[in-house]
Amino acid sequence: MKVLRNIKLIAVAVVCIAIIIGAVYMCHFTKSVKTGHTTEVTVTPTPVDLDSIRNIGQWSFLSIELDQVVDTIDKGFFSSDRISVGYHGTLHYGIDMSKADKDWVKIENDTTVNITLPAITLLDKRFLDERNVKVYEGNDDMDFINKPGVRAALVSKAKAEMVRRGDQHKGEAQANAESELRRLFTSHGYKKVNIQFKGE
Repeated sequence: MKVLRNIKLIAVAVVCIAIIIGAVYMCHFTKSVKTGHTTEVTVTPTPVDLDSIRNIGQWSFLSIELDQVVDTIDKGFFSSDRISVGYHGTLHYGIDMSKADKDWVKIENDTTVNITLPAITLLDKRFLDERNVKVYEGNDDMDFINKPGVRAALVSKAKAEMVRRGDQHKGEAQANAESELRRLFTSHGYKKVNIQFKGE
């Protein structure tokens, strides 16, 4: 009886050891499978509504507020008086999508897109606030300043100088436009976005 009992204990022990070894092997096998398994994710670019972008029309990427002082001479009968007048304006630089070519977007291999945009330009030439006039030097004879010929000359001079100063920031507007278009197409799944502007 004692021998039989010992045999049973040994058999139970062997079974337990076998179960433990099997469990360890299965855990190791499962771990190996989880570690070695990789899943390929294919990103398919979603269509971009090009018509809606074109329909934006004038797309501003930079606004610049400027103050400009210009001079004129009030020629009197006995003397002349220099008058310095200040104007304020807001210039908007961007692209006019109505001037984009029909094939302004070309897609290659479903992952690369080539974009050709109109050159950066001043979008609105009516940027000067002619009602907000400040006299910095000389008499503040608004009757003289508002004479059609005098006013036209002052406004023309102020606008020309503002445009000259504003045009110096075209590069910044272009960088903003490029960043926005790149972000837009990248968000739709395109991996490579090439952008150029007309006239470059």
